[in-house]
Amino acid sequence: MKLRTAMLIATLGGCVAPPPGSDPQAPPVELAGRIAGAPERCISLIQIEALRVSETDRHTLVYGSGRTIWANHLGPSCGFGRDDILVTEPTGSQLCGGDIVRSIDRNSHIPGPSCVLGDFTPYGR
Repeated sequence: MKLRTAMLIATLGGCVAPPPGSDPQAPPVELAGRIAGAPERCISLIQIEALRVSETDRHTLVYGSGRTIWANHLGPSCGFGRDDILVTEPTGSQLCGGDIVRSIDRNSHIPGPSCVLGDFTPYGR
């Protein structure tokens, strides 16, 4: 019974409501005022940066800060909670489209959804 309950909670973990006051049609707040570049299959990872869920769009993962922010738009069927811990298993020092990212609930430590990454779009100033 405990396993069934844990599986149900893990399945429902991807069904997180959008943050209050967010506009589902608006771009993620991290990308506001930036210009999209050509999508790329892989991005190089830096140890001090982390892939994170957008503050206003649970279907978008962002990476980087400053001059360029990389976005990975997951699509409507896959999303994460803003407070989820994201787990990736990159090949070498790059994260690429086709890699899998999964989540763990920060409080309960119950595994959440897994998503396949698409291409990364750079957004610059």
